[in-house]
Amino acid sequence: MDVEVGGVKVRFISWPEAIEMSEALGRKVLESGFKPEIVLAVSRGGLVPARIISDVLDVDNVVTVAVKYWAVAERRAERPVLYHGVEPSVVGGKKVLVVDEVADTGATLKLIVDLLNVMGVAEARTAVLHVKSTSSLTPDYYAERVAEWVWISYPWSRWEDLREFKKRGYDITKYIEKIC
Repeated sequence: MDVEVGGVKVRFISWPEAIEMSEALGRKVLESGFKPEIVLAVSRGGLVPARIISDVLDVDNVVTVAVKYWAVAERRAERPVLYHGVEPSVVGGKKVLVVDEVADTGATLKLIVDLLNVMGVAEARTAVLHVKSTSSLTPDYYAERVAEWVWISYPWSRWEDLREFKKRGYDITKYIEKIC
């Protein structure tokens, strides 16, 4: 469901849509022949898709990293900040699939892939539910390409989105209730 909230176009993704997209993304990875030994979830947005994709791929080894753009006066920093990483001994020499929910600028995925390469992974590939036209990096796998910029609200981030829109004076409760 696409709506406009305070001049911002917002796409609300329901739980069934998110599950379907995650499963379809997992099938794309399977069909490609890539067999990751580790699924690396980008916390927090990539946690749910990574869990579903790991099931589709039959990969039990799921690890996380946390990367965030720190907001200063409601602006993103120029680059993402890694604030929880993974040990090189865990990923070194392994095939890793990095999973996040969205590639908005591509900077988060680039940071993680660069870090994994320094750690000596055998191969790192990336997968997201949505890749936006604003992303400088095209993930190896994605469920949907978004041509026109839109804020995407996933069901697992509904409380965060409710808080953030409320801070700006907008109540999105009626939209959240329709999809969750």
